[in-house]
Amino acid sequence: MAKPIVSAGHPRLAVASALVPPIALIGGWSVAAALQPAGYSAVHESISALAASTTPHRWVMTTGLILTGAGHLVTAYAVPRVGRLGRLLLGLGGLFTLLVAALPLPSRTDSSALHVAVATVSFVALAVWPLGAGPASATSADVGAQALIDADAAAVGWPLRRYTRWAATAVLVVLTVLVGAATLAGWTRFGLVERLAAGAQAVWPLGVALGMWWAAGHPMGSARWRRVWLIVPLVGAALFGGTAMTTVWPTTAETQHYSAQISFSLDPRDNGVIRARTVFGDVRVGFDGLAPGIEARPEVKANITDVLATGSADLRSLQPSRTELDAAIGSAARTLVLRFLLGGLLVALLVAALEATFVPLWRRRMPPALRLGRLLGPAVVATLVAAAFVGIGVRHTYTPSRQVSFATTGLIGVVEQNKDLLSGVEARAQEVTPYLRNLLALSGALQAKYAPAAADGEPALRLLLVSDVHDGNTYALMKTIVTEERIDAVIDAGDIVTFGRPEELDAAGIPAGIASLGVPYLFVRGNHDATSTDDQAVLNRLAEVSNVVLLQPDAATYREMTINGIRIAGFNDPRFFGDSGKNTAEAQKPATAMFRATFADRDRLDIAVGHEPSAVRGLNVADLLLNGHMHVPALEGNRIQVGTFTGGGPFSHYLENASGEELVGQPSAFDIAAFGADCRLETLTRYTFHNVIEGRPVYDGVSLVNGATIEKAPAKGSPERACGPGTGRQVDDVPAVSLAAPENSSPDTASSPTTSTAP
Repeated sequence: MAKPIVSAGHPRLAVASALVPPIALIGGWSVAAALQPAGYSAVHESISALAASTTPHRWVMTTGLILTGAGHLVTAYAVPRVGRLGRLLLGLGGLFTLLVAALPLPSRTDSSALHVAVATVSFVALAVWPLGAGPASATSADVGAQALIDADAAAVGWPLRRYTRWAATAVLVVLTVLVGAATLAGWTRFGLVERLAAGAQAVWPLGVALGMWWAAGHPMGSARWRRVWLIVPLVGAALFGGTAMTTVWPTTAETQHYSAQISFSLDPRDNGVIRARTVFGDVRVGFDGLAPGIEARPEVKANITDVLATGSADLRSLQPSRTELDAAIGSAARTLVLRFLLGGLLVALLVAALEATFVPLWRRRMPPALRLGRLLGPAVVATLVAAAFVGIGVRHTYTPSRQVSFATTGLIGVVEQNKDLLSGVEARAQEVTPYLRNLLALSGALQAKYAPAAADGEPALRLLLVSDVHDGNTYALMKTIVTEERIDAVIDAGDIVTFGRPEELDAAGIPAGIASLGVPYLFVRGNHDATSTDDQAVLNRLAEVSNVVLLQPDAATYREMTINGIRIAGFNDPRFFGDSGKNTAEAQKPATAMFRATFADRDRLDIAVGHEPSAVRGLNVADLLLNGHMHVPALEGNRIQVGTFTGGGPFSHYLENASGEELVGQPSAFDIAAFGADCRLETLTRYTFHNVIEGRPVYDGVSLVNGATIEKAPAKGSPERACGPGTGRQVDDVPAVSLAAPENSSPDTASSPTTSTAP
């Protein structure tokens, strides 16, 4: 038995307290994630998201963080022989972990500068503390210090030796840097990277405590048995490392129209499961066997829109052939194996080096090359054993004869049962037209009874307000509304497509549908109508339609349209499909500020149109504010939020667990705004109904709102206005005012309009 060399500190207490962080932190995020509703991803979302103020069951992760911080503080006090700097850094990491729990994020998707700063201090302190943990002499610097039993300073506990501390610091610092890089670059697998770093930081103090327990004279079995069981954790480490490597660095399988990121799943509950996750739902195939789960994230290539645009594509023509699938799977499998071996070897080497601090694998004077060989040999063997275990399991499990279940969710589940769904959207809209005509007749009866002035007098202007079409060609319905309700113009508050590509417009026949309306179609871009901040492709395609008026055709120009005396302008959403989706309100501020500055010194607008609520809320250059985005109608003061005209379109109408958020199916909705001869809003009539695409329309409701409750009365002394058909239509191009322009520049000069004839 090794001669005890350390008795300073409280080794038993240190081991007990060091056990708490890995159990509390890893157990906390596992339990909290299991309690979340469908949609939470531990691979993509942060640990802090589980403790955010609005997250369900946030107390689970908050408790885990508190226990983790407290465990580090006690370990910093009790662990033997650790130097003062190391104790301070470990204690600092524990203290700031407590602050992470005390300063939660506002929500799962929103960030907080203070929270990020506190978490950064915690990560950095826990990453570098091993470097300052050099062995202290038995002085008052050691809690409960006693004389060393062995005076040989070279025989200090293995976790505190120089090379061990340097190696541990290097690993922890690299993982922490990866967390920082993932944060700045917006990596989609940020959650996994953060968990690897946080898990390693939680486990290392336990390794130090166990090492010092060993050094204090507490053996862990005979030397022979110790060497035998050392291979077991190496195999486990290789399994974890290989799986984690495929998750962090997934391989890509490609066919003509599709590509997929493929990895093994770290979740043991996915044993024997192939899961394909898409924005339209999941496909889950279960097998009978023992093998790690396989996760695929398929994506549609851009070239598929060319096929859809031909109008002759069916499901069979889009399916990859057997040859394509075999080639893609074979290539992906080879790459997946190589990455598994690399990750498994790296982690097994790390664990072997950790084991060597407890069980010396070399003689004291052995050359470094031979020492590395003593580590590399067991690590390679363990990695090969792990790879063989996984390979045999995968080959034995994932065969057609062992398939036991097949399940789909969301839109995929509906399409699986209704394979002609997408090709029949326009036909369904035609079928619903008689129903909609009856609904409009009911609305007319309501107005005749409760708003006789609006029904009997001819309004100066009637506008159809729509939003969030999302690839749904229900323009046959819109044509009915325009005809039956004598609509003068349509205002679309954005998100006419879903993936930001102009090919979607042609594939759905939307340009022809808009042209069939025969009235001006005013449009602002939504966050799904572009693929980058400067992408104009969807706008350019819409500009080719003769009756479309783009209210912001480009970044430097706005268009103010006057119809029957009513002045209307709007601005595009600066966001785009594929952005982070975070801090939405903050992202809108520059666009809102530029629009406000441009129209501040012009005649006051009657209607200002934006896409998102935060973009127009509080905008003081117009009497009425209009937005979409949320897929549900709402009223807030003078802000009119329009619902989705198509129930979210064919790609979202059927998504399960509707919660009122964007891209979740909602009833179809539209508004009709009627303006009087005094240019003020007389009535706002709101319609909602659903099951349009299914061809089984269901009536939800019609509501009539007095315009005087929405639009404030004009200030005393305001000039009287007269609106009506006799004033005609006019479009003015208004140059955008640069916010960087000098304050003494003339707004009138910067915003000098160019007048054109309206469509």
